[in-house]
Amino acid sequence: MTSQLGWLGLGALLMLFTNGSGMVPILVWFAPAAWLIYLDRGGHWLQLPFLLAANVLVNFVVWRGIIPAPGLLYYLIAGIYALVYFLPFVAHRLLAAGKPSFAATLVFPAAWVALEFVFQRWVTPYGSWASFAYTQADSLPVIQLASIGGIAGLSFLMTWLASVIAWCMRSEPGPQRRLRGVLVGGFVLLAALAFGHIRLAQPVDDGEVLRVAGLAPDILLDQEVGRVVNEVRSGAALSPERMRRLERAAERLNADLLERTRIEARAGARLVAWSETAARLLKSDQEPFLARLASLAQEEGIYVLAAMGVWNPGGQPLLENKVVALDPAGRVAFEFHKARPIVGAESMLIEAGDGKIGELQIEGARLGLVICHDLDFPGFLRQASNADLDLLVAPSNDWPLIAKLHADMAKMRAVENGVTLFRPTSGGKSIAVDGKGRSLAVVDHPANTIVAFLPVNGNRTIHGIIGESFSWLCVFALLAMFGITIVSKRRES
Repeated sequence: MTSQLGWLGLGALLMLFTNGSGMVPILVWFAPAAWLIYLDRGGHWLQLPFLLAANVLVNFVVWRGIIPAPGLLYYLIAGIYALVYFLPFVAHRLLAAGKPSFAATLVFPAAWVALEFVFQRWVTPYGSWASFAYTQADSLPVIQLASIGGIAGLSFLMTWLASVIAWCMRSEPGPQRRLRGVLVGGFVLLAALAFGHIRLAQPVDDGEVLRVAGLAPDILLDQEVGRVVNEVRSGAALSPERMRRLERAAERLNADLLERTRIEARAGARLVAWSETAARLLKSDQEPFLARLASLAQEEGIYVLAAMGVWNPGGQPLLENKVVALDPAGRVAFEFHKARPIVGAESMLIEAGDGKIGELQIEGARLGLVICHDLDFPGFLRQASNADLDLLVAPSNDWPLIAKLHADMAKMRAVENGVTLFRPTSGGKSIAVDGKGRSLAVVDHPANTIVAFLPVNGNRTIHGIIGESFSWLCVFALLAMFGITIVSKRRES
């Protein structure tokens, strides 16, 4: 019993470093193994309740400052995530614990991918947050696996190797079978790394290159607007005097964005994109502002992706979170509304868009556009592959504690779909990466301008073609394993 609790405690300690702001990438590969060993070394009825309690406590700590929810709501959301990611361990306990066959190592990863897929696709409104795959974003050879199986393929590899470690720690296999298990696990890992290195051997700039610039609002001007908005959020009336203050502050912010856009155009940028809701304006001021923007695009001969937050006091929706795309002739090419507003923080204020990626032909390349949280939904981003996009632009807005993690999540969409990604971000990390996740440019907050030379030659990936097939395979495999186990037990009885 004491030995078992030691593995439980070790697992809890390691799991504290598997996600969130204190994540240590290498530990993510080993952390689940400790809890699998704990489950393999005994059958007392408190095993699973102890494990659930440990996982709940871990999640309470890991997601602090990252889940933007107050008070008890934070603990409710973190607790739900803890319960979901506890279920693969339950599947292991029911289907694999004590089984001497090496095939039993497949139960835990199949359960992990299947349950994560179902949860992220149909249950949580927050997309693919918490996936283990994102923890490896800095290891380029490893994440190339996402071009085949998506984040599900990488999560499967990581959890399967943890399962192999736990299997090798059992007493049943014996030295020879244990050695074979180590060799099989090592071979699969080396094969994955070899695939990654081969894929990365292709040069970064092997096609047409487009100079682009991304702009976030000036911090001081942004704070000036924010002070007025926060007064209203705190209950102050939107009086005529306060409305005038808001309009004046917004005009200064917007004028600065227009001037900086002109500066980047004259420096050579063919495309200028603003971060999420960079411009702020009232609905009544939208047409005059767009006319100024169109004149700028036409005068400088550039494409502009103007991300803006449009207030509509007394109307519905109260706020529009959108991007207006203008071509060098000053024409509006499309208007894209955020497809996946954050439930709670945004969903009460804005209406979701039509769910179709904004598309634009730019100098022989196909450009697509989404906004921030849209990138957290791999299924939604399949449109990038289906449309054969060469470049994906994603204006975003973050806060310091999630800056790196959210940028890493965005990078994975580029690898999955083989598309160059440009992500101008306010309050976080602005990045430009190619279709293999290689960094082309990066700028951290509080810097508010990013310039990059982007290859615009998208490459179809296996994942882009087969989509979520691997996740579905894991779902069916898990159901089949449960079915076989139930039938076997009935025959035995």
